[in-house]
Amino acid sequence: MHRLWAAPAVGLLSLLYACGGTSSQGGAPSASDCSVAGENAQVLSVMQSWYYWYQSLPSNVNPANYASQNALLDAIRQQPLDRFSYITTQAANQSFYGAGQYVGYGLGFGLSASNNLNVNQVFPGSPADQAGITRGDTVTAVNGVPVPTLVANNQLDSALGAATPGVSKTFAYTSLQSQTYTVTLTSAVITQPSVAQVNVFDDGRERIGYFLFNSFIDPSNAELDQAFAQFASQGVTHVVIDERYNGGGEVSVAQHLASLIAGNSYAGKSLATLTYNDKHTSQNQTITFPSIAGPLSLTQVFFITTESSASASEFIINALKPFIDVVTVGAATFGKPVGEDGFNVCADVLYPITFKIENVSGYGDYFNGLPPTCPAADDVEHALGDPDEASLATALSYIRTQSCPQAATRPNASRATSPHRRVARDGWRQLINAY
Repeated sequence: MHRLWAAPAVGLLSLLYACGGTSSQGGAPSASDCSVAGENAQVLSVMQSWYYWYQSLPSNVNPANYASQNALLDAIRQQPLDRFSYITTQAANQSFYGAGQYVGYGLGFGLSASNNLNVNQVFPGSPADQAGITRGDTVTAVNGVPVPTLVANNQLDSALGAATPGVSKTFAYTSLQSQTYTVTLTSAVITQPSVAQVNVFDDGRERIGYFLFNSFIDPSNAELDQAFAQFASQGVTHVVIDERYNGGGEVSVAQHLASLIAGNSYAGKSLATLTYNDKHTSQNQTITFPSIAGPLSLTQVFFITTESSASASEFIINALKPFIDVVTVGAATFGKPVGEDGFNVCADVLYPITFKIENVSGYGDYFNGLPPTCPAADDVEHALGDPDEASLATALSYIRTQSCPQAATRPNASRATSPHRRVARDGWRQLINAY
């Protein structure tokens, strides 16, 4: 199964996400040798054959010289362009893509230029939610160590994350009302909803559907169908899809969403092309709009984006542009017009970049991100889905006037914590930008 997920540079930061599924291309050679050297040899073999930039790989690489698969991958990847190829465990991979689950505390963060750790999302029922932490709070210390110190020592991810359930950590934080608190959270298996905050706004002239879209995973299609059915039943004529923290996922989910938006008049038409390296041109393919039940057949759609919007989140925007009016609000996206296939390596899965993706107009050169139509801040002082939140308010204003509001806020300097960068820690990978 093709993946469009920003799971970047192994060796940069330890963090959170299970990406992948079963291997679409099969296991690597010598799969029975699960020693460190054996696993490294399998990784190198796959990279030499399937890696999109295989011609850039260094020659005379000795797999036995590297302490782990991640160390080898980090040493041979295409620098600095490849921020994406990664390795995860098969177990964590299946947990997230199959059920949206990871191990952590249920928090999403944004790290500002001044190293403030702002909570931007709290998952319902998580340890953080039960402790009363909310969007807009600022974490100041973890286990007594100030956040700027953790950042300076490159320890932030290890301080925030947890490899297994049952790990307790103390978080000091300040609320939007400037009150200070200290809570102890114990890690657990977190279920992150793919589609959340589904709402319909009625401004007297238009009925506008909105939802927060967190990831393109196995449960997404059913959740998307339910949201669009609600919109259809309530006469929605405009839709705002909030992808601000969506790192991507499965190509098939992006196809499904494209048809929900654009409608079955496009069914069977080309949506995008996938191009592999010259060793595997037989894998090149055109993906199409599927025929589905209950599309809205919109002529205009809105997406809220930040630099944490990546891969499949970018693909759906770029792929729809030749067909309907696509308006983006927020900040420029991450920049990942390439994708991965999975290869089993013993208990792990290697996801190297294997293909480039372009829309039907032949455009796919957005390694620097897709710029917003209307700049707007990720306004953590308001809840996600609040019509007064800066990005959503900008989208709603555009729907009314068909132009960017004059006072549209420039994106702030906050960035997602370790956006799209992670390494394995104790065999786990967890949700990007969430702990």
